Amino acid sequence: MGPFITDVPKSVLEDVIIKLPTKSIIMCKSVCKTWYSLISDPAFARLHFAQAEAYPMVRPMDRRSVSRNLFLVELEDSSGFDLKDHDCNRSRVHMNLSKYKFPLCHAEQLLNYHNVMPSHETEREVHMKITQIDDNNKKMDFSDTIAYMKQYDDNKYNLVNSCNGLLCLSDFFMNRPAAVCNPITGEFINLPHGPKHAKAMTLIGSGLGFSPRTNLYKVVRILKEQTPDRNKVAEIHTLGTGSWKSVGTAPCSDSELSFPTCVKGMLYWFCHGRTGCSVISFDLDTEEFQSVPSLPFWKGGRDVSMGDLGGSLCLCKTLSYKINAWVMDDSGPQKLWIMNISIHTGFRRRWPHGVYIPMKYFENDGLLMFNSRLNAFFYHHPGNHSPFIYLELREMKYSSSEAISHVPSFISLKDILVGKDVEILNINSRCAVLKLPGETEALSLVEENASSICC
Repeated sequence: MGPFITDVPKSVLEDVIIKLPTKSIIMCKSVCKTWYSLISDPAFARLHFAQAEAYPMVRPMDRRSVSRNLFLVELEDSSGFDLKDHDCNRSRVHMNLSKYKFPLCHAEQLLNYHNVMPSHETEREVHMKITQIDDNNKKMDFSDTIAYMKQYDDNKYNLVNSCNGLLCLSDFFMNRPAAVCNPITGEFINLPHGPKHAKAMTLIGSGLGFSPRTNLYKVVRILKEQTPDRNKVAEIHTLGTGSWKSVGTAPCSDSELSFPTCVKGMLYWFCHGRTGCSVISFDLDTEEFQSVPSLPFWKGGRDVSMGDLGGSLCLCKTLSYKINAWVMDDSGPQKLWIMNISIHTGFRRRWPHGVYIPMKYFENDGLLMFNSRLNAFFYHHPGNHSPFIYLELREMKYSSSEAISHVPSFISLKDILVGKDVEILNINSRCAVLKLPGETEALSLVEENASSICC
């Protein structure tokens, strides 16, 4: 009969599985009980996360709505972007797009107001229809049901940021942090409501971060008073606790804070104000705001992005036919902005403009970025036969998309939370059958050159 696959030593099997793409590891859990037990072990989750790499996570959206679907974009093999097809002299990009889901906002409330029943069943899938019963016990048609659903703060979340495999989500209208989710494990928790304030407050920034010293995950939000004084206050919530606490005033302008990024225990936001651009920094260990060096530029904040690039805070600025990227050097007694990459496109007026958001820096000096206006990824490698590669997202029902850099994690929320009283919910509950209209089923990446994508 020969040996069985289950006879492979655990250490060898672990070394093989841990190198697979995320979706393949999830599929391996269904092979047998031995593999399921191995992959479900918290020790395996920690080993996997220790060697996991950041890759883009894409969410389809448009101006009026967002999708519940997420697509993790991973390389299929180590060759990545630098293979060459000698027949057509073009790069062959081997990418793998795997789909995950956001939880539904107010899911239980939605189920209470609507009946869920199968409308058509085949051998392969069940299509669900949402109906609502009014006071006269009459079923509303589909369009009336959707209009009815809009009365309840919508049923989808906004994406705030990513940190160590977790996503911070906010409610659709007020944009206040409302949940934290691990899309790989399907787990999520609802955040407690914040304290009431004597004066009306407006949220201008929030984000999820990790404190290495305390080993705690914390959500920070910054609010300003709707008064002539415009005072700003900061509040913090530690995952697993049931409340928020004030951490004093926040040193920032009236403008909304963008690109929340957690790097080495610091949570950063980019601020484009009336008087110029700046970066706000919050120390998650000491729970205090810290000073940040002046930016290497002053104006032009609308074409600037920020993110984590190889473990360092990165600023990217687009200027005419040039893309510049600076990283924060914190190795010395003072933090400094160092020019890391300067890409001269040479296309001048024909170069595709817009904000280029850093996604991943490869060991081979390749840089992957995302341009939301073009709905495409941009890959640059100075030594490659084709230094500029565009990968355009196709087959979407939505007009555009957003992307963040995300490290997939199999670590369970129950091993992260401080307390044991917080309810951990699962995306794959009975609410998963509620398929909202306009959900994208699949995406594809199509290579384009710069001149054709800007037309």
